[in-house]
Order: sequence, then structure tokens, then C-alpha cells
Amino acid sequence: MTVSVHLVTWNNRTFIPTLRRSLEAQTRKPDRIIVVDNASTDGTLELLDTWPGIDVLRHTRNLGFARAHNQAIRLSKADAVVVLNPDVLLEPTCLEVLTQALDTTPQVASVCPKLLRFSLTADDLREPVYSDTIDAAGMLLRRSRQVLNRGEGSSDRGQFDQARDVFGAPGVLALYRRTVLDDVAVNGEYFDEDFFAYKEDVDLAWRCQLAGWRCRYVPAARAYHYRTLSHHRDRLAALVETRGRRSRMLRVLSYRNHLLMLLKNETVGTFLPHGFSITLYELQKLGYALLREWSTLTALPSLFRLLPRMLQKRRLIQRRRRRSTRELRRIIES
Repeated sequence: MTVSVHLVTWNNRTFIPTLRRSLEAQTRKPDRIIVVDNASTDGTLELLDTWPGIDVLRHTRNLGFARAHNQAIRLSKADAVVVLNPDVLLEPTCLEVLTQALDTTPQVASVCPKLLRFSLTADDLREPVYSDTIDAAGMLLRRSRQVLNRGEGSSDRGQFDQARDVFGAPGVLALYRRTVLDDVAVNGEYFDEDFFAYKEDVDLAWRCQLAGWRCRYVPAARAYHYRTLSHHRDRLAALVETRGRRSRMLRVLSYRNHLLMLLKNETVGTFLPHGFSITLYELQKLGYALLREWSTLTALPSLFRLLPRMLQKRRLIQRRRRRSTRELRRIIES
């Protein structure tokens, strides 16, 4: 199985040297590394120029996560592709373990590792500081249609050391089977380019599940994702702090893309038993926006403008559905 690693960069100069070292230390070397740069201005391109053997595509404007990764996937001829954030560090056996897991389970569309968190020292060296805090042990979809990273924010005590199927793979680091990406692509798009950025990984995971494909969480593969440490022990307070650090654009995209994702992928058979939970969750989000984040509601005009295109995509997605309502209900967790 051939594997290509894909990065989308946008002013990620801080992380390029450590990411490069972690990729060069892999026991299973990628067959190709493709980097799509979305008009970085911080010296990212200059650092990429010193990295031999990689392919760099340079854009003069920010195309967004989805379109840039789609471009890299189309360029790749590999059997499997790694979607990788620049702010990730891989343990040396990570790619080897993920590739072996995908290669030996043909029903699986994607695999993902145990993701822990790291920060950077405050000095000029900006060295990584590793933690035992879990960033993600795969994604799960709840009855309310809230999507969560399993174990996020908890200390790693071995409670997520068992391999299992999960709803999907976080786009921070995921290995996808190429034939599955081709199977679930809509209008030639693997990630939905109308999303621009944020929650496109969830949308892709949902389409894979509808089409009958599985996602496997493989804890023997480990990597670290950069996160600014929260000052709060209370999880709700930490969540509010995290939202406060997000840009206005990110909050708007998150809210809009969540609704677009529901419109495209929700089925009548799964909505009916969970309708109360879904409605309650959406009302809570709307209430929070009205009270604290008025700017988030600027997503609505864009949502309505995209509505006809989303309905067309929905018809294509639902026409390809292979998984029964009973199976879909089992995948959704409380």
C-alpha cells in the first residue's frame, strides 16, 4: 500500500521544523509529501523550500482547508492519503501502525491514532512540551448530533487503549483509503468545498458511514496536537474560554457548517427517535448565540444562499446510502 502525506499550510512557520523532524523519523516513510500553501506571509514557504523531496503548491489567496486538501488528493496516486495538520507531531511508529491497520481491514474507510496534546515553551526555542492530556480518541456522534472528540481534555490513564470502531477520524490526523474517498465524493469533491474550513472532516465521516464504510480508532498509533493550555479545570469554563479564543470567522463557519452537515446527511429514520434531543441542542446553540455571540448569526444568509446546492448534494448522498437505519442508530452514541 502506497501512502502520501498531505499538509495545508497557512502561516504555520512555528510548527514546520518540528513536524518535519517527526515525519523524517517515521519507521514507515511516506511515499510522497504534498504541501498546499494558502498564501502564507510569515516565512512558511521559505522553510518549505529547505525541505527536500516534497511537492509544494503555492496559492496567492487562502482557498480554505477543504479545497486545498481536495487538490492534494487529486494530485496523489497513492492507495491511501494522510490528511495532516501542520501543528501535529507523530511518534516514530505512527504511520507504520496506521498503514498496517488500514491495509489489514478492507471494510474500513479510515483510521485515526490516539491524539494527545502538546504546547510550546515560551522562550525563543519554542520546544514542544508533551502532556498526557487526550486531544482525541476518534470522533463520536451523539443523539443531539453534537460531534465530540472522544476523551477530549481528560488525562490519559489507559481508558482509551482499546482499538474500536468510531464515528469518524478527526481531520487533524487521519489516514483515508483512496478508493473510499472516490466512492463517497460528491461532484468530484472529497471534502465539501462549500464548507471552506471547519467540520468538513465530520461531514466526510458521516458520508462514509451512510455508504457503509467504517472508521477504526487505533491507539497503538500515537501523535500530539498543539493546544494552548486552558486556565480552567471546569470543563464548561474551559469550553467558554476556548470559544472566546476562536476568531469570528471560525465561529461563523462552525455554526453554518454544522447546519449544512445536518441538512446533507441526516435521515428520517434516525431523526424521528432523536428529534427532541436534536431540537433542544439546536435551541441551546441559538440561545447562546443570541446572548453571547451575535456575530455567529451572520452565518444565516450564507446558509440560505447555499441551500439549493446542499439539497442537490443531499440527493446524491442519500441515493448512495447502503447502511440501514438500524445500523445508523447503533453508530450514534448517547
